[in-house]
Amino acid sequence: MTAPAWLDVLNETLDACAAHGRADLAERLRRRRDERAPGTRIAVVGFPKQGKGYLLNALVNAPVCAVGDASTPAVPTEIGYAADPAATLVGHARESVPVGDLAKELEVRPPGSLRRVEVGLPRELLGTGLVLVDTPAIGDPRSPRTAATLDVLADAHAVILVSDATQELQPAELALARHIRTWCPALVLALTKIDVSPDWRELAARNRAALSETGVVADVFPVSATVRQAAAKAGDAVLNGRSGFPELLNWVGEQAARPIERTRALAAAVSVRAAAVELVETLQTRLNAVSQDNGVDQVTLLHQAQRRAEELRRQNVRWQNMLSDEITDLLSDAEYDLRERTRMIVRHIDRTFDEGDPVQIWPDFQTWLEENLAEAVETNYNWVSDRSEWIAQAVASTFGSHYGQAPELPLTGSGVDSIPEVGAPRIERFKIGQKLFTGLRGSYGGVLMFGLVTSLAGLPLINPVSLGAGVAFATKSVRDEGGTRLQRRQALAKAAAQRHVDDVFIRFSKEIKDEVRQVQRRLRDHFAAVSDQLSEELTRQRELIIAGSAERDRRTQRVKKEIDRLAALHRKAGALGTGATPRRELSA
Repeated sequence: MTAPAWLDVLNETLDACAAHGRADLAERLRRRRDERAPGTRIAVVGFPKQGKGYLLNALVNAPVCAVGDASTPAVPTEIGYAADPAATLVGHARESVPVGDLAKELEVRPPGSLRRVEVGLPRELLGTGLVLVDTPAIGDPRSPRTAATLDVLADAHAVILVSDATQELQPAELALARHIRTWCPALVLALTKIDVSPDWRELAARNRAALSETGVVADVFPVSATVRQAAAKAGDAVLNGRSGFPELLNWVGEQAARPIERTRALAAAVSVRAAAVELVETLQTRLNAVSQDNGVDQVTLLHQAQRRAEELRRQNVRWQNMLSDEITDLLSDAEYDLRERTRMIVRHIDRTFDEGDPVQIWPDFQTWLEENLAEAVETNYNWVSDRSEWIAQAVASTFGSHYGQAPELPLTGSGVDSIPEVGAPRIERFKIGQKLFTGLRGSYGGVLMFGLVTSLAGLPLINPVSLGAGVAFATKSVRDEGGTRLQRRQALAKAAAQRHVDDVFIRFSKEIKDEVRQVQRRLRDHFAAVSDQLSEELTRQRELIIAGSAERDRRTQRVKKEIDRLAALHRKAGALGTGATPRRELSA
């Protein structure tokens, strides 16, 4: 036996649903493929209080469905052909009950104990294997009744949607019609209760327009179960024609008269097209997501990476120039600062020894000089340290806030503790013996000079005048010699102090320069490493973008190829004949 053509298309679509993780669609197609019912199944669905039970009873001319205020069953009721009226409750077991007691039996059954109800009636309409399925009223989407009704639709070959003529189709009813028409090859709208709605013709026209605007292809049959029952009792064919049921029965008969294999092919074709549309929509969404990355396409990302690389190259030039210039300035400024501080000390030394005797002030002066030199060196060192940290922050800022962390710059210390003591000059004191000798030498000249002059007046060489002159000359000689010796001591003290200051300046100027050079090397090594890290990150990012683009291109091609395959299945299903004009064909 050759498998029907629709079976291959359905199986291929079923595999596609499973491959794309759509278990719900796969289950629907699997039920279409595996259905074993011998005849056509027509489901009757509708929202509460729309006259669905009256309509079904009128169709089969038997009170098998709950009507009015009676509670409707929470499970489907399948009405098929039987030689004798019979009803079976199907739960964990099958239980036969009289058809007349069916409503009472359903009322006493606990919820969840039944899966369906089977009713058999000796009706010619059902003789072809037709099964009419009364479904629970649709309400809350989360309720078991709604779920049971939607589950029946998966096996239905045609659907009668019931809505009364008291109001136009509601948005929920239109959405239900659209859902049914997507998955079922045949749908009609039964507009009930036209006997109590004088404007049912205008309402039917508006409902037809609403269905058309929604994209649902469905006939509208205005009917009245009350008029149908009255006509049946009176045997009035004219009244029966006014009930609208003959047209609805003709439609039901056409569905039942169609060969079951043809019906199954139509149902499979519609299901395949619906599943293909949903899969293509999902793949199209995925295709759009693949082509973009958070709203930025890959070409833009690649251009951004290239611009960042060029900016990094310019950044490297900037930070290197900045570091070189700042270090050069720092060396010059540090030397000038230390020079200026030591010059102030030297000027103070000059003033001090211009006025003071080193013999008297040297101990205090030595303490002052050592303290001030240490302070000058310490201040200069701290200033260099602060300036080095500022340079580090300035260079770090050229890398942006993300890489703006400056390195630690631990300097080795100013080394003021190692400043040597000031060497005291050799201060020659003017001792008593030297003063006495100088005084005698000066007094000798005075006595001799004035003794000779006074001898002309007949006075002896040694006389009071020559002695007084000797004393005066002695005093002057001692004073002059003391002043000469003081100037010599001051000059020696100045030279010793200035030489010490120069030694300190030369030593610490060299040490400060060495510290600045070390700072330059540490900053250079640190920011060179940062630059290398940024360069490597950009290289990896660019490689990832290029690799990602290639992978995305491959995925895009795979998705497009899959969309083309589903579109081909959609066309094959259309060629099988859905009985309806497709809204659109699929393409990638």
